[in-house]
This record gives sequence, C-alpha cells and structure tokens, in this order.
Amino acid sequence: MFGVAFALIFLFSNAWGIGVGLLCADALWLLTRVEIVERAGAPGRYASVRGHLGLAKLVLLFGVYAAVMYGLVIAHRDASGLRVGVVASFALAGLAFMLLGELNRSGDEMLNWLKGARAERKVGAELERLRDSGWLVLHGYKRDWGGDIDHIVCGPGGIFMVETKSYQFRRSDLRRAAWNAAWMKEKLDVPWVTGVLCVNEDRRATLDGKIWVMGQAQLVPWLKKQRNAPIDCERVAEAFASPAPARRRFRRTRTP
Repeated sequence: MFGVAFALIFLFSNAWGIGVGLLCADALWLLTRVEIVERAGAPGRYASVRGHLGLAKLVLLFGVYAAVMYGLVIAHRDASGLRVGVVASFALAGLAFMLLGELNRSGDEMLNWLKGARAERKVGAELERLRDSGWLVLHGYKRDWGGDIDHIVCGPGGIFMVETKSYQFRRSDLRRAAWNAAWMKEKLDVPWVTGVLCVNEDRRATLDGKIWVMGQAQLVPWLKKQRNAPIDCERVAEAFASPAPARRRFRRTRTP
C-alpha cells in the first residue's frame, strides 16, 4: 500500500510519468508472487499460463523502462549542468541499460513458454487419437517430489512417459525424462516405464541411453508398433485420478 500511495503522489503531479512507472513496479512485484495451481487434464496448460504471465511481466517492465527514460529527460532538463543532475542522469541511464537486458531476457523466456505450450498441445492432440483404439491418455501430472510429466500413455504396447520439447533436445532433457520414467515406475510398481522425448523436428525414433527420442510426426505410429509387457490401464488411471494440486512460484522457471 505504501508503494501505491507513493506512486499516486507522482501520478497527480507534474512528474506523472514516474508515478506510472512506480505503479508498474508495484504490479511487477505482485506478479512475482503469483502462484499457479497446476492441475492435470489439458496439455500445455501450465506452460500457457506461464507464457501469458510472462507477457504481463514484459508489459510492466516496459512501463518501468519508459518511466526511467521519462525521469532521465526530466533530470537532464531541470538540473542541466548541476552535479546532482549529472549523477542522476548516469544513475538512470545505468538503470535503463539493466532494464533493457531484463526486457530481452524476459521476452525470450515468454516466447519459450508459449512455444512449449504449443508443442504440448500439438503432441497432446496427436496422442488423443489413440483413445479410439482403447489407449489411456493423460496430460500434465505433478510428481510427488517436484516437476511434472507432460503426457502419460498406456495401451497394448505398454506404458509410456512422454516429454515434449519445442526445440531439439539437450542432455539435461534426457536426464529429466529418465527421472520421470523412474518415478512412474516406482509409483505404479511396474517392471518398466518407457521414456520418450518428443522433439519439434522430423526425427526418426532412436534410443539414447534409456530414452527414446523422436519427432512429433513419428510418435503415434511408433507407439502403435511397440510390444512391451501389457499394463493394467485401469490401475494406471486410478493411480493418477486425483493428483494433489501443486503450487509453483512464477519466480522459479524451467525450460519448456
């Protein structure tokens, strides 16, 4: 409340631009405290919410940046030649430079989340086609000890953990996929869960360590060809029927 009151003082003065910037800064502070309740069901929901929150953050950062530039003009105009004016101008210029870097970083982060959400929705739509053949398809489940699983697929060819990426992949993505598959194996008490990393490129299915890596177009045909030990899909559905809602702070990020 104090920050808002301070901003209103400037807002109704000759330096109204600084008041707008302070209000943007207050809103930005509140935005960093936002927590998203992660629920299962819709593919890409969490990434989509993160992307739209990132867009809001970008707009607020730009408001702060505009206010800093406004203050720089005032400092140069009203205190030109004075030492205090020179110091203020340098300080504001440094702050503007830092904000430009944050705008660039936040913009890239927002695009990554939105691209990740689009990739999850696209893969989710492809997997939904398996329901007509009696497969169990689930989306967006929180692990007990942090992190989440994009898609869970169970059918005649076994049970599969599917992670999606909007880019190719990194070694860390393989490790994360292996951890998710191991977590599912322990949770369901089954002999094996096949881990799949689905990337946004035309790539035939290849085994990299314990994880299969393939393109989005290859995923469903590959799943239909698998002949692993069958799993009771009803038991899988029951195990993931009521996942505990998970709260994740906007400040903590993971790569989509």
